[in-house]
Amino acid sequence: MITKPCSYIIHHTSYIKVITFVEMRPKLLLIGFVSFLFLRCAREVIIDLPDEPTKLVAVCHFTDGENFRVRISLSQAVNDGNEPEFLQSMVDATLSVDGQFWDRLKPDTTIINEITYWESNRFQKAESGVEYAFSVRVPGYPSIQSSSKIPDHVDLEAIVLGAGDVSIVPLSDGQSELRIPLELRLKNLPVGEHYFAFNLTHETDVYETLNPPVFDHKEESRTNFLTDGRTFSLLHDIPEPVVLINENYWADDRRTLYLTARIPFDPETDQPRLIFVEWRTLSEQFYRYHLSLSRQGSNLPFSDPDAVFNNIKGGYGNFSGYAVSLDTVVIPDF
Repeated sequence: MITKPCSYIIHHTSYIKVITFVEMRPKLLLIGFVSFLFLRCAREVIIDLPDEPTKLVAVCHFTDGENFRVRISLSQAVNDGNEPEFLQSMVDATLSVDGQFWDRLKPDTTIINEITYWESNRFQKAESGVEYAFSVRVPGYPSIQSSSKIPDHVDLEAIVLGAGDVSIVPLSDGQSELRIPLELRLKNLPVGEHYFAFNLTHETDVYETLNPPVFDHKEESRTNFLTDGRTFSLLHDIPEPVVLINENYWADDRRTLYLTARIPFDPETDQPRLIFVEWRTLSEQFYRYHLSLSRQGSNLPFSDPDAVFNNIKGGYGNFSGYAVSLDTVVIPDF
């Protein structure tokens, strides 16, 4: 009496298995084909790159009221992992305005036995609205030239905080963190050019004790921040001490950058007082160069790398101006 039901169950189960295997065959074939392609993609490929002659490399960023400081080195092969060789002699670097000689750069000798910058005369400082032409000649290498100017600065509207804008978040290590919403709003949005960068720092009064208050010293630190996903995806860390804002952020007449400043502090001894907002309006040459550098380090797999922007004729590098302002925001008592 038990034999028939058992036989039926075994037969029924085996039938189900056969049907399932037949239905899975196309999927298994597809998985196998894709795996084969990935194995083939993992093969080592040797690319014989053509030899490029060694050229001069110059990088100089300048702003109103400051000296021109240029790093001059020699180009290297793409597979050369050594530090670049900064030139310390035999360099003829000049600046001109309207085709007329303006200044000859001298080596910065403040660091003994090491010259990493060539700089303009201390009386010859950059001015906004002036188109500067830059050239370098070194025996044995092609001469290089470039030009740029400091753009018209776009100011921010004043930021005024109230006590209700500050929140305090306890941290696991006994510290606390101030979180302060900041709206960096442009006074006007220029037509066609949206090249900006920013940096946040804060100043903290440090006391031996807050009760009673016994002042010790002040500290200034770079300020971290929070923001929404869209904004975060359009911000770029660059070698300069600022965060580059992608020009696409300002689409649809957007004029305000929304951030939340994060300021850690010791509630027993620290009193954060000020936030400093450095705001830069960038020339297109500055923006394109640093955007391309940022993208070099963040390419997705299987995508083509971006070429580094270059505005140095006859060589490589970047010569570009920017305008800057520094706003101070008072942190209210909390």
